[in-house]
Amino acid sequence: MLIHFVKFFHLLFALGLLTIVMRSAILTGPNQSQTRRDKVMLGLALFALITGTLLVYPKHFTFHTPWIQAAYVLVILFCVAIVGLIYLKNKQTSRLWLVNLSYFVLAVLLMFVVHDAVTKTTFL
Repeated sequence: MLIHFVKFFHLLFALGLLTIVMRSAILTGPNQSQTRRDKVMLGLALFALITGTLLVYPKHFTFHTPWIQAAYVLVILFCVAIVGLIYLKNKQTSRLWLVNLSYFVLAVLLMFVVHDAVTKTTFL
């Protein structure tokens, strides 16, 4: 029964993350809350990673499953990109086109993770 709650929260975190990334990609502009949204995205990604880790063995998978390894690599890459984006925004050297491109790349990374999880194959 506990596994159902973990799966529910994993899906909730993942869908919330995807929604915030899409909203940030569409609503771009210089505002103060953008960095706060980036930090929320980072937190949701980490919680989705933790809950996903808790789902591996109860769902009878291993960490050597190719699509699970790809998901870990992509989520870690996503987190590194978010930290880089927060760093760029704090340095005030970012341009609006760079921010737009960053959110597009983040959305593509998340779509690869969702594709891998649904089809249980890697995107390659």
